[in-house]
Amino acid sequence: MDFNIRTAMVDDAEAINRIGNWYIENSAVNFDTEKWSLAQRIEWVRTFNLPDSPYNLLVGQDSGGIIGFACNTRFKPKGAYNTSTETTVYIAYDIKSVGRGGKLYSALMDLIAEQDIHRAYGFITLPNQASIDLHQRLGFRLVGKFDEVGRKFGKYHSIALYQKKF
Repeated sequence: MDFNIRTAMVDDAEAINRIGNWYIENSAVNFDTEKWSLAQRIEWVRTFNLPDSPYNLLVGQDSGGIIGFACNTRFKPKGAYNTSTETTVYIAYDIKSVGRGGKLYSALMDLIAEQDIHRAYGFITLPNQASIDLHQRLGFRLVGKFDEVGRKFGKYHSIALYQKKF
């Protein structure tokens, strides 16, 4: 099956929102507790891929449409953090990825490498061995763990912080 990776467009917001909202409503890998409206997602999509901005949003699609997205965002709002970025990748829950999540995330890393970015950070809700393995394959290393930092679905969840140097 063909798999294409490209820069996301506003027209992709509905598909991105469907994928993102599934994880919000059904999984602790995303710490949002309220699903996003389409209007919120459209505004969010518009913040990426701007001239002179290091923030990228990619989508992966096959013959059935968009099956995943990957992005990097501002790490923290203070100016000294501007050369650091947070990264994420999501594949639709009902898709057997067969490495497509890795390809999508790798394409994002290639874009980040072209930006004025010094470090990328991935936050992983534990346990999640598949995500840990993906991050390690792409050169991330464990730099910390936050015990029971978030509560979702009535349970506390810990996260691991992975870092990649560019």
